[in-house]
Amino acid sequence: MGILRYFIALWASKAVFVLLRLLKRNATMYPGFIALKICPDYLARTKKSPNVLCVTGTNGKTTTTNMVADILSQSGMKVVSNRYGSNINTGVATALTHSVNIFGKPKIDALVLEVDERFSRLIMPFIKPDYLIVTNLFRDSIKRNAHPEYIFSILDTYVPKETKLVLNADCLQSSQLLKENKRVYFGIDKLDTDVTECVNLINDFSICPVCDEKLKFNYLRYHHIGNAYCPKCDFKSFDADYRLTNIDYDNKTITVLHNGKEDVYPMVNRALYNIYNELAAISLMSEFGVDLNKVKEYMAKISVTQTRYNEAKAGKTEIIRTMAKGQNSVACSRSFDFVSHEPGEKTVFIMIDDLFERRDSSEFVGWIYDVDFEFLNIPDIKQIVLAGPRCYDYKLRCLIAGIPEDRILCEQDEFKAVDIMDKDIDLLYLLHDTSTYDLACEVEAKIKTVFEKARVGEVHPNQP
Repeated sequence: MGILRYFIALWASKAVFVLLRLLKRNATMYPGFIALKICPDYLARTKKSPNVLCVTGTNGKTTTTNMVADILSQSGMKVVSNRYGSNINTGVATALTHSVNIFGKPKIDALVLEVDERFSRLIMPFIKPDYLIVTNLFRDSIKRNAHPEYIFSILDTYVPKETKLVLNADCLQSSQLLKENKRVYFGIDKLDTDVTECVNLINDFSICPVCDEKLKFNYLRYHHIGNAYCPKCDFKSFDADYRLTNIDYDNKTITVLHNGKEDVYPMVNRALYNIYNELAAISLMSEFGVDLNKVKEYMAKISVTQTRYNEAKAGKTEIIRTMAKGQNSVACSRSFDFVSHEPGEKTVFIMIDDLFERRDSSEFVGWIYDVDFEFLNIPDIKQIVLAGPRCYDYKLRCLIAGIPEDRILCEQDEFKAVDIMDKDIDLLYLLHDTSTYDLACEVEAKIKTVFEKARVGEVHPNQP
């Protein structure tokens, strides 16, 4: 009966996928939902491809997963991946449906999966990945993942002991995972911009986990990312097997040292958090056995997925649309920090309200006060446009950060905000939430239209 139930689930899942695609829907989760409804042990019963590679962590999962999938596809392997971030059990079930034929036999060479860290307890024991990247562990939405130690306990319990780990040596939290598993570490050498004391509002790993002494940092990059040691016991950060020794922003390359040999790779994206993602992907590909010379070639053809980062022009204005996860204080802080270090005068358009928050009108705004809005208090940022239902909450936080009120524009309607914002600008950063990607694209389209009209004189540069 179990086998019959499985095949009914498989065929139903495939049929639902075809139907949804005919209706021009993404069909990334619902086919898997149907499969799990019919056959609750669908993940365990589905035969896996010869190679299962997974990525999890608080931030960077989707970008890193797509890099890995792209490299393997370019190498000639048949790959199935949940590329669009459908990373809970239903999304993984959908990917498994695509990975087998109607007889339940694998039809691909590699399964590359992004796995939600909270849902890993429902996924990892059943898919049993051969390799697992853990990008990092940070504080996330308090309604969802809460403190990183909670997520740590889930991963430490449910990731199979047979899985080889690719861990971030610079993340004090995630680097401590699953001490019995085989592992390699990746990390970035000391940078000129590093400090020895945390400048962020959040640092969730400042105390030695062995003796409770306050940790000392050889260097600190952001939050708890860096290289630390305990002055009282022998606890310290792990040495990286894959060390990024140089970042060349002018030539857009990174240099990685492994086994005494340095290799130079094209830089996929200049944001430091995306450089970490690229380093993680390189490390995994090396461990998986892909020729590193080929990895260099493949990396040159990769770009960060458009849902995360995109560049466009509207007249003289360069528009950089990038994701800043709403309700994730660390992710927002990273985006703000990235923008603050980008050269030139700029306007920042912030629309980071979560889509579900907009619908349900939740009043929880505590996470805003953990975000480092102070990064935006620099002379190069000439205007901050705050849009969406929570715009006045963001304005209060900006004022607390010391940002002059005359630089702040508030408008709850994102499209009206485009009409009334300054238009005589060379550089615009549009920051959006994960769930508001489609809305951000619509706002970007209006920006292009309005700014083009302003350029040809149909609209005064600073008037609607």
